[in-house]
Amino acid sequence: MLQTSQRIEYLDVLRIAATFAVIFLHVSSGRYRQASFLSFNWYIAMIYESLVRWAVPIFIMISGAMFLNPDRVVSLREIYRKRIPRLLLAYIFWWIFYSVFRMVGNAVMEGAFSFKLGYLLPHFHLWFLPMIIVVYALIPLLRRFSHDEKLTKYALALWMCYVTGQFLLPIICQYIGIDQIPQISPLFAANQAVGYAGYFLLGYYLFHHSIAQHQCRFIYLLGTVGLAVTIAGNIVLSLLDNQPNEHFFSNLSLHTILVAIALFVFIKQHSHRWTTWIRPFSNHVRKDLFGIYLTHAVFLSLVHPLFINGIIPHFILSIPIFSMVIFILSLYTTKTIRIIPFFRKFVE
Repeated sequence: MLQTSQRIEYLDVLRIAATFAVIFLHVSSGRYRQASFLSFNWYIAMIYESLVRWAVPIFIMISGAMFLNPDRVVSLREIYRKRIPRLLLAYIFWWIFYSVFRMVGNAVMEGAFSFKLGYLLPHFHLWFLPMIIVVYALIPLLRRFSHDEKLTKYALALWMCYVTGQFLLPIICQYIGIDQIPQISPLFAANQAVGYAGYFLLGYYLFHHSIAQHQCRFIYLLGTVGLAVTIAGNIVLSLLDNQPNEHFFSNLSLHTILVAIALFVFIKQHSHRWTTWIRPFSNHVRKDLFGIYLTHAVFLSLVHPLFINGIIPHFILSIPIFSMVIFILSLYTTKTIRIIPFFRKFVE
């Protein structure tokens, strides 16, 4: 969600796509949990969510493309006096806002005020902010990798092996009936800082290096395979467990990495064809994308009753329609917030 003075238009296209994809993912995820298991709507919601699991990885890859660029000076002073404080301030503000929002909303629905400890927990979508703060703290180290192409490739290969082991070992252990494989499973213990830092480095690598046309075709093929694995994996595990299983929705998995790479490369290679007609929209929304991410959960809560009441009963239509409605409402809410000087800093 980094803004730059020198626009790189295909990165703006990716930002917009990822912002809408996050909303689409959250709408789909809610409907996935709402639908009857193995119903038509359940399959639609599951497939829709599978289609956009690349959203958060793409955000991180965009930031990596900009912050790891050797032509740009990124000092510890900038990181700790500008970037991290801005994110930390936004995190604290929106944490408080959503806690109050949940308390007020519950009081309105129940007709009386009641306090629950859960209201004080950070809202689910705010997890992105502390995660990216930790990744920002790793920028000086990651820049060391990015300035050496061989070291970058080596680091990315290790990262892919790590996330693959982290993803596969729990499945293997579950279906052979053990908790873990001694001495091996601990080596692949979940570590989000390492996992998402890999996307940061990957984004720079794809941004910085040209890719031949025949390589692009192979990348698109792998991305398609990754998407198919996401869908098929969730279906197979759900059928085996006789209940929804979301393990293949993981952001830190090889199939999600392949989809994110394919999308990044595709937009990089082809977005110039759409520049003329997409630029006005991009200029209209690009300063509001961070705010859209932060505010969309308000409207996600407000439109939930419309799903419950079945205004558009078929998910194949309702999920895209409500996602677009939430995007538009969040966009103009953010534009309104940015008019107010005191609140502007919490959405920029």
